[in-house]
Amino acid sequence: MTAERKVEDITAKRMLINRLGLGLFALLGVAAVVPLFLIIGDVYIKGIDAINRLGGLWHFLTELPPTPVDERGGIGPMLVGTLYMTALGALFGIAVGFPLGVYIGEMRREKFANVARAGVNILVEFPTIVVGLFVYAVMSLAKEDLNKYLLYPLSKALSPLGGWITWFIGPLDGFNAYAGAAALSIIMIPYVALITASAYASIEQPLREAAYAIGGRDFNALFVVLRKAVSRAVVTAALLGTAKIAGETAPLLFTAFGNTYYAPFTGPTGAVSLWIWYAAQTPYDVLIASAYGAAAVLLTIILIIFIVARIRG
Repeated sequence: MTAERKVEDITAKRMLINRLGLGLFALLGVAAVVPLFLIIGDVYIKGIDAINRLGGLWHFLTELPPTPVDERGGIGPMLVGTLYMTALGALFGIAVGFPLGVYIGEMRREKFANVARAGVNILVEFPTIVVGLFVYAVMSLAKEDLNKYLLYPLSKALSPLGGWITWFIGPLDGFNAYAGAAALSIIMIPYVALITASAYASIEQPLREAAYAIGGRDFNALFVVLRKAVSRAVVTAALLGTAKIAGETAPLLFTAFGNTYYAPFTGPTGAVSLWIWYAAQTPYDVLIASAYGAAAVLLTIILIIFIVARIRG
């Protein structure tokens, strides 16, 4: 066998191995994606059918949930609670996570910045139910003084605005929407912080030097000039973090607790994820159907946020 023939045989074997390897990777990719599409398909097929049987989309999104003897119902109070707590949680999560990420990314040589990064990495993997328990414990300790010295006088001062203000501001019960939002914000902070830190750390040195030359002070350079360079990454982090907390259940068990009626946010507040958790455990077909419909609505919200984040990213 000539040398050229040997080279051709070796090349053919390598090409065959390469194709087999690529085929294996493609097969593994399909195997990883198929369960996701099966779950999404099952939720939407059963969820859309349940929504139609329970009164249609608008009725389902606005009305009270069904009882075991009802034929129609919705998730109105739970949907409002989810949107309110997710919005507050995302607001505070971004407000804390973004500057924390800037600090970790820009001051990474400082010892405390490394400690902060380690803490944030731990918090990412922290069981969310423990976060809920932590917020519940803090709320139990602080609720009485908070109501006495701040919220009760504040609600009295704002009472001339009308009774609607009591839906948002007033003495807090042991379970309330603000405790739920606090738990969600703690869960969101590490996601925003880590992505922001990575974005700032990836900025090229010439651009950083130019930002300091233009901005002058550290605050202007970091939060005005360089922020524009990483704005897409920060928005993506905020959207992905919001999608993460929108479907959380465990921390809300000990904070918002749940409610099946439209009620002030200062007391127990419903959430779509809590309703799914509750209704899916019952033996009643109408409640199980309602859980599937609620799952389809919640999945749609999360997918929309995720798709927007991917487009922005």
